[in-house]
Amino acid sequence: MMNVLRSMFGVCSSSTEKGEVHDMIKKIFGNELVMKDNTDKHTQRSKYVNYISENLSKILDAKVNSYKIKSTKKQHNINVTTETAESNDERPGRVGPKLVVFDASTGTGRLVLVGDERVSIQGLSSFATIRATACVFSGKWMYEVQLGTKGIMQIGWCTSSCTFSMDTGVGDTAHSYAYDGGRVRKWNVATSQYGQSWLPGDVIGSCIDLDKGTLEYYRNGVSLGLAFDKVAHGSGLAYFPAVSLAMQEHLYANFGHVPFIFPIEGFAPLQAPPIRECIRATLLFKSLDALLDELNRLSNLKPPVTAKISKAKSDSSKAEVEVALRIHSSNSIYSPRSSPHSMVDAQSTEVKKMSKRAFLMSLARLIVAEMGSVLRVTYVVVSELLPRFRGTLGLKNRALSVDQSAVEFYVKAKDDNFNGLAQKFLAQPQPRLCSLLDLLWTFLEEAALCDVLEHCVVRECLLYDLVSPDMNFTQQIEGLYVLCGLMQHRDTRHHLVKYVFFNKITFDNFLNIKCPDEIVLRSIIRKPWWQRPMSVQGETDPQIAEIAEKGTRPSTFTPTGADNTSKSLPSYRDDSTLEAQYKEDCEKITKAVAPLERIQLEFLLMLLDNTDGTTMVPSTRKIFLEKFRRYIMDNCILDMRLFNVSRNSPAISWCCHARLLTAVLRLWNENPLNNPHLPPHIPARTFIDGELDFYNVDRLGGVLPFLVRTLRQDLIQVLGEENPFIQSFEPNYNRSGGIDAGVNDMAAGSPGLATLPQVISSMARFMHPPMPPMANSLYSRPTGETALALKGTRSMMPGAGCIDVRTAYLRLMDGLLALYHGIAIKHAEKLCELRDNQLDMADCLHDIEQRMVTVTNELQTVEGTKTELNESEKIRKLLTEKMLNELERSKAVYEEKLEASALQMAWVIGAIWTKQRQQELAKHFTGTLHSLRYASDPEYAAHVQATSKEILPGKSSIIGGASYASLQLEYTSSSDQSPQTPTSRAASPRTCSNTQMEMNPTSNNPEFSESLFAFVPEYHVDAMLELCNTLRLYMHPTVPVQQVAEWEELVVSCASFLCSEFADPRIVLASTRESLVQTLASFATQPATMRAIERVPLKQQMCMVEELVRPYQNRAWAQSNWVLVRFWHGSGFGFRHRQWPHLAARYGDREPTVNNLGAKVDAGLMSQCFGPCPSEVIQGRIRDYLNDHQKEAAQFLNSLLSQLNWAFSEFFTMMQEMDRVQIDAHLEPRHIKLCATCFDLYHGLARALEMTLALAPELLTKSTSSDNQNELLLGRTCQILMAVVSRICVRGGGGAGFRRLVARGLPDTDRVHYYVALAPVAGCLIRMLDPKLPQEHLSKVTNSLVTEPLFRLDGLEFMLEKDKNKNFSFYKFPDDVSAEELSSLEKLVERLRAARDAQMMTKSPGSSGTQSDLLCTICYARPADTAFMPCGHHSCRACIMQHLLNSKQCFFCKAEIDTVREIEPVNA
Repeated sequence: MMNVLRSMFGVCSSSTEKGEVHDMIKKIFGNELVMKDNTDKHTQRSKYVNYISENLSKILDAKVNSYKIKSTKKQHNINVTTETAESNDERPGRVGPKLVVFDASTGTGRLVLVGDERVSIQGLSSFATIRATACVFSGKWMYEVQLGTKGIMQIGWCTSSCTFSMDTGVGDTAHSYAYDGGRVRKWNVATSQYGQSWLPGDVIGSCIDLDKGTLEYYRNGVSLGLAFDKVAHGSGLAYFPAVSLAMQEHLYANFGHVPFIFPIEGFAPLQAPPIRECIRATLLFKSLDALLDELNRLSNLKPPVTAKISKAKSDSSKAEVEVALRIHSSNSIYSPRSSPHSMVDAQSTEVKKMSKRAFLMSLARLIVAEMGSVLRVTYVVVSELLPRFRGTLGLKNRALSVDQSAVEFYVKAKDDNFNGLAQKFLAQPQPRLCSLLDLLWTFLEEAALCDVLEHCVVRECLLYDLVSPDMNFTQQIEGLYVLCGLMQHRDTRHHLVKYVFFNKITFDNFLNIKCPDEIVLRSIIRKPWWQRPMSVQGETDPQIAEIAEKGTRPSTFTPTGADNTSKSLPSYRDDSTLEAQYKEDCEKITKAVAPLERIQLEFLLMLLDNTDGTTMVPSTRKIFLEKFRRYIMDNCILDMRLFNVSRNSPAISWCCHARLLTAVLRLWNENPLNNPHLPPHIPARTFIDGELDFYNVDRLGGVLPFLVRTLRQDLIQVLGEENPFIQSFEPNYNRSGGIDAGVNDMAAGSPGLATLPQVISSMARFMHPPMPPMANSLYSRPTGETALALKGTRSMMPGAGCIDVRTAYLRLMDGLLALYHGIAIKHAEKLCELRDNQLDMADCLHDIEQRMVTVTNELQTVEGTKTELNESEKIRKLLTEKMLNELERSKAVYEEKLEASALQMAWVIGAIWTKQRQQELAKHFTGTLHSLRYASDPEYAAHVQATSKEILPGKSSIIGGASYASLQLEYTSSSDQSPQTPTSRAASPRTCSNTQMEMNPTSNNPEFSESLFAFVPEYHVDAMLELCNTLRLYMHPTVPVQQVAEWEELVVSCASFLCSEFADPRIVLASTRESLVQTLASFATQPATMRAIERVPLKQQMCMVEELVRPYQNRAWAQSNWVLVRFWHGSGFGFRHRQWPHLAARYGDREPTVNNLGAKVDAGLMSQCFGPCPSEVIQGRIRDYLNDHQKEAAQFLNSLLSQLNWAFSEFFTMMQEMDRVQIDAHLEPRHIKLCATCFDLYHGLARALEMTLALAPELLTKSTSSDNQNELLLGRTCQILMAVVSRICVRGGGGAGFRRLVARGLPDTDRVHYYVALAPVAGCLIRMLDPKLPQEHLSKVTNSLVTEPLFRLDGLEFMLEKDKNKNFSFYKFPDDVSAEELSSLEKLVERLRAARDAQMMTKSPGSSGTQSDLLCTICYARPADTAFMPCGHHSCRACIMQHLLNSKQCFFCKAEIDTVREIEPVNA
């Protein structure tokens, strides 16, 4: 025992020991605590400890009282000579309590005070106002606010007599003054322009001088100028700080409870700084610094601190220190342990002598214990402790010493762009900082230290949130460096992750990168550039058209106008040079941001450290992942379920996703799982084995308990019957013999387990029995880390030790998908909208410039005709000059907006949509798509296994390097298969679900089943689609997607997934099905993605075709019909336009913006904003399917005709109702929109009918091609087509009403036009009567058309009017309808005219046709020539055949029909 104590404390026997102790005390505390009579070498140190313990506080009080107030006055900018400890602040010119906060009792409107400090507020109503608890009536005072948002807020001062409301705020009354940077104005009843536009994170200082009556504002320490110079002051006027906020605006106020970020000399804070506490802390820290120097001298004799030593500090070094201190710790916060054996032998004088290290640690305990009282004050932490933390890390501070070795380390790290900073900090922590933190953790109460660290992080977050004044981002880099420096200490790192980074301040705030001020961007961007559009085809300005019609100028531009245009607009060469310069400047932004991005990555890598876990303590990564799960749950999952609104900022979440993805990819590259050539992905088996709970969201097939019960046998076949995941859903028998709920709380994702935190002791966690290993598990995983841990363990803090690498990857990848789908994608959409707005403004500017050229030419023409102008010409000249002035003013406005937009886009290109970000998102997309295809398509999984068990470099990571030609699998229609399980589409071999499982090919159980695709979480599919759209639509063409390696193969793979899964019966969630069909529709809008669909394997193509031509009843058919028509767009009659031809002639045929091409395509409407890109390959697939499946083809065509009839009938009925309302204002907007929607649906269905008749015309005439329904289909087709012609073209049949609707020009009815209505009808007729078809077919169709009661030849001739004065003619659209199409239509009309004439000649003279009493009572258009048997009721054959498609009962008596028979009509 004696040897142990000797080795621990050492024995000092030097004769100079007494003098050394005195010198040490003098260095640490000064002369006041030196004991001259303390000479006993055995008890000298112990006596010093007792003496200092008794007198330290007294000496500090004496020093504080004798401290010169002048230096304090200068340092803290206060105007007092003394400070009392009373509750009130007695400084002259001020009234109110010592502690200044917002006064909740003065609030007007709805707002919320955030946090315990009551200085952070958020508005919850249209306009809310609140003031502080203290006021001033003389002197110079200030307060600061840091903005959380940049909207409408009025910040200033008011008196107690001011009354506010929901409409009036600070500055709207006589004795209130305010500044609003959102509107860049100042307010005092009247308003005027003042200041600058503010940004989130700006610090606004409000300084009032009530001696002079002035009020001035500062933005980030820079004066905005004198706002008010006549502030009313004097007797009876005292001003309170006050703010008014609009809805959802928020700010953080500082009245002086912490040091100002930008103090203004001469102005005092409303809350006096705690001077006594600051002086006391300064003295204590000075003593602590000297003590650390002494400890450092001792440590220089020992080996340097290593990572292993740092990790063991809490377990060994601290224990040693505590044992040493208990020798003299009667007043210590640590109570001595009671033991039957005394640790110190009272008889031994040798042991009584304290070693130097123990003596220093005893002194440290006294200093830190005394320091605990002052560190409870936030001001002291921010002004005294935090600067010392920064100083020990080598960052320069005000009047504080800086560790030179730390300075050299920081400079070298900065020169290295912070590469490997996390590894350096963790491998060899800086000894001085770690020693300081060790002392604080050892001797300070844990609750107090937790508050201290939280105050430090909050302050650093506020500083980090400032808008950078330059492109160096010094404040942000230093803030992250401080956090990384603090986290090199293990206990501090664990505490920050547990209690700070996911509570009051979330870690993602430090991953954001804010755009600097416009002034900073202008210093980088030499000349703003934007894409300048070319002339728009078919565009005609109404004013120009009017001038052209009057004959004053030709309708086309004159050469002079062209010359002027070329002079006013930059040439192609100049624009290319400007574009290249602009991109160079964007590269400068990328380089400037790189150091900040790098240190953010190092910050994350420290949070993901997995090397510091022990048998008693969990690793940092383990803690982080547990907290990250809750972060995703609160900010993404709950918002998706309840509000569809994210609580986090999308911009912050975008940056957070970017840095996390970078960190995951880096960790994956360092330690890949099995196949290093595959990107990070989630194995398909994870969807069903319970390893991840996927935040308890719905799966593609529905809720989890239902899926487990429904597909239990498939799960057993894959996982085994004894698998815990399956067992957790088994029914439990209660004591009464009954059965409890089918699933237990753990398996069902009980909210009580998933959301409520449970606090358990460490000992209870260590004593928790481990869970048995999972059956059939090929990987050993820590039991506490799976979703199948014992009931309730998921909500507990993680157990001790490190986390399994595979589990960590899976959790991070799953969280990244949820984060992207929940919030981050919204920022990508916002940036895309910014770019689209820029393109729109560029279009407008181009239009204005063209019109300026035209008007200038017109003005020159007017001035050049005569020397003297008559009165009308003078008026015309004056109007032209006014028009030119307005155009110049508009041009200046648009140029200003475009320059600002170009600066914003430069930041987007340089800092957000970078090439690195694109490459990382591509890997993320690749891995997610790989997982989904593996889970959904057994053939794909088998192909990957067969061709890429070890993917070689250069091969495709998606299909194993083989081309998609090898996946041209044989297609078998689902109609030819025997039914499988409800969620299984076809019998297919069981295949392995992930590459990890490929290592065990001899396993008896299959590793995945096709039906188990239903277990995939919904957000995985949504995130994959959003990643695809981000790459190909949002970031492209700003960042060309062709830069992504193997992009074409990726798009083909994604198209394969869309084709096979967009109508997968295994997917029951309507939102996911809608997302899939919208993305497929988006793929069908661009030639590149259309070619990808053509390269999709045959089986997936036919799955898509089978779904597209499925009967339209009982399903959402509008979107799928839109996709079907896209394959035809470009092949139909007059169907090669991008914009409607009648609108293109008025507004121009413009290229659609990227947003219009986005994923959220309104697939229910045929709004023409997409260029034609027909697919002959898919058309051929549709033709093959219709020819090979006669029954399905007939059902599809019949349902198509039914929906077409419904859509046109609804449109016509609503059109008639609107026609009866003479005044447009009396029409309901909803009614107008519904009418236009039905017209759009009609056009889409008519185009689908045109395609069907073109690809399979024999459906109408061959019984073998249409399941013996050809006559019915032919009759219905002719009836619908002729009904459209008669009601649109014939005046007596409804054409007059249609003409009036077109002429009225109502909102949302711009698409309602003759061309849109009649072009598909003409196309259908031409396809039905194509001369290349057999003569028998042509005869049947011709006869059916001319015998149709609604047949009107004049309606067909209406389409071919050659008189220009008529309402409509296809001849008026030569650019849209080809001469060949017009010729075919003319021949068709001639053929029908001849057939009509021949039919009329065959009728007997005087015959009036079928008598009215023998007409069909259903349609009143055909003779009643068919009867039901056995009831005998009769009708026409067409109506009976149509009825039999849906029912087997009689029209009239509801009797069951056995058969039908033809009857002969009775002649009159």
